[in-house]
Amino acid sequence: MNTCVSLSRRGARLLVLACLSTPLLALASPAGDALARLHGETWVSRSFALSDLGFGEDVLLNGYDSRQEFYLPVPRTLRLADASIDFRGRYYKAEEGRTSMLLFVNGRPVHSRRIDTSEGDPSQVLKVDVTKPANGFLRFRVDWLNNVGQRICDVERSTGNVLAVSNDTRFNYRFSSAALTSLADAWLTLPARPTLLVASRSLNKTAYDTAWRLGVALEQANRRVQIRSFPAPGDTVDTTGWQLPPGLAHVPAFAALGQNNAQHALKDQAEVGALVVLGSTLATGDIVVADPALHKQVAAALDALAAQLAGDADAARAFATWRGLQTAVGGSALPANGIRLATLGARPVIVVAEDAGAKAAGAFADVWRSALTTRDVVVAEANSPEVLDQASLRLTNLGGSDANFDVLARGDWTATLPLAAVAVNGRMPSDLVVDVAAAPGASSTRPVASVFWNNVLLSAKRLQADGHPERLDARVPGYALGLSNVVRVSFQRQPYSNDCNETPQAFPVNVLPTSYVRGGDSAPDGTFVGLLPLMSGAPQLIVPAAYLADAPASLMRVVRMAVAAGVTPVRAELVVAQDGATTPTRPFLAMQTAIDGAETRVVVKDAHLRINGKKTPWLDVNGLAQLSSIEVTRAHGQEGLYWQTLGGPAPAQEKPFVLNRGDIALIGAQGPVSWVDSSNPSASQPPRAGESAFYEWRRYLSWGVPLVSTGLLLLLLLLVWAYRIKRSRTRSKDL
Repeated sequence: MNTCVSLSRRGARLLVLACLSTPLLALASPAGDALARLHGETWVSRSFALSDLGFGEDVLLNGYDSRQEFYLPVPRTLRLADASIDFRGRYYKAEEGRTSMLLFVNGRPVHSRRIDTSEGDPSQVLKVDVTKPANGFLRFRVDWLNNVGQRICDVERSTGNVLAVSNDTRFNYRFSSAALTSLADAWLTLPARPTLLVASRSLNKTAYDTAWRLGVALEQANRRVQIRSFPAPGDTVDTTGWQLPPGLAHVPAFAALGQNNAQHALKDQAEVGALVVLGSTLATGDIVVADPALHKQVAAALDALAAQLAGDADAARAFATWRGLQTAVGGSALPANGIRLATLGARPVIVVAEDAGAKAAGAFADVWRSALTTRDVVVAEANSPEVLDQASLRLTNLGGSDANFDVLARGDWTATLPLAAVAVNGRMPSDLVVDVAAAPGASSTRPVASVFWNNVLLSAKRLQADGHPERLDARVPGYALGLSNVVRVSFQRQPYSNDCNETPQAFPVNVLPTSYVRGGDSAPDGTFVGLLPLMSGAPQLIVPAAYLADAPASLMRVVRMAVAAGVTPVRAELVVAQDGATTPTRPFLAMQTAIDGAETRVVVKDAHLRINGKKTPWLDVNGLAQLSSIEVTRAHGQEGLYWQTLGGPAPAQEKPFVLNRGDIALIGAQGPVSWVDSSNPSASQPPRAGESAFYEWRRYLSWGVPLVSTGLLLLLLLLVWAYRIKRSRTRSKDL
């Protein structure tokens, strides 16, 4: 007591406050404290490999001077933390001489290494400054330089020194969920394998329609979507390695999940609610189809968990506060055609209204996505601009750089084009127009520019190299199309040295921003390629009613095949087939449902496959499994595709692909295992070198002119003959 008297007035107040706070601290329960921590800031990690961006194989660099530039998408306004590039590769050096590897980020060198050993691993983790992203992309460049000559002028054109850039090279970063404020950034920061969450295994037609459209839009954006239904009591979850907050151990729902059983069957709604609170990926998603059924299920799960916490006042208050932050399924209802950036559990999610599938797919397309700068939007219309119907998409708008670079012997310029970005409004890429400029060099030999589409050589040209723009116009054959398309322009120069007294110098080249992809119509020719434009127009997607009762599994099949067939998620119509055969009214993709009047060559019954030829069967095999078939067909004047499985359920498609050859394909887990062209083999042949549509027309005219000339000559002879007969009769009358 004497001590208290001797304290200053300020110290006395602090002591009183401390004494008063002691009972309050005693009231804070362990469960309430654990739940309160869930209100804090959540950090989200993302990792994208080159394979996620469309590079299916390792990129090989060889020769004297070789380079490769990669464009890594980054959000424009979101502040990133701990950004890094985990560069992975392998080099092989068979020849003596100076060899080096340089790595650049946004044009700035970040790593240089001299290669001395015959084989090794040059992998590096590079810290990246992403405070100033350029046009939504991070440019990562790899230079591989070799000088294996004995003298400066002895430049080898090809060497045994190779650098293999692994397609597992990764771009990693983190961001705060609180800093994510726009739908545009939320879409760009979706993981490489996002989860699309639906209400249950059984969906109504409206929710199913939205789900498949969002799935296709994600796949076309180089995301491998996983579709999952919200868990329900009786579902089995894997809880191996889970670490629960100690304060929640006495709550029955959390205690059941913390037993670390390999497989745990959910007993009641409270355990489902616990999954949501813990932010488990089993009960949340990256994109959510918010129909009334999902709202009801989440509310029931959280209500059941709240009942278990009711005996702990502090935990109940903390849980109520946490629940108020769940904007994905709480708060104001999402309006029709609405899209919202919200929170479910501990994760940011994109919530799409039950009826907004087509509108959302259109709004998240490349042409409009950057306009989604807010958290909530209502989309009345989202279609491709009419100008895209007529011609062009600039390569620089799709990620290509317009910066110049120096080339001594060889240099490559690359751009990655998603098929969905260059196939719009019923048109497919028909021509690639590349404008280049090159500075003159010391050698009198003119440099050569070569244009590749997915490593298919389209065109090549000797350049004047006078600093003025020059154009390469190349046709894009259908068989070169892929879900992700890599356009490469390769420049080759002849290094010059005057009797070894001059050091060869590099000179600048440039792929100009006027380069573009031109779209064109393609009439159906009985092949998959001929149907691609119709599928990107306004086709019908026909599925059996049973698909809606097994939504997650059937949606995965629908999404994978719709992507392979080029079906647009914006303008396609979902048709749910009832009993009996369906009559299509537009170009169609039919999946495991009878089509009235369809002309088919593939006959499937259980594990028995038969492919009929014109006179005899081409193939008749029984006992097949884990395969599906798709073929071009026709019914009631409409062109379409017919897909069916054989030997049980179709395997999950592990890799994306595009139907770009033949008219019949057998498909396994890794994609097509066999292609058949039974209609017109010449339709898949490439055009003659340098030909355009005009030259093809002239080729047809080359045999048409003789026929027309012969017809005109016969008509002239007929007129002369008739004139002579008439004149002869006139003379007879005069006599």
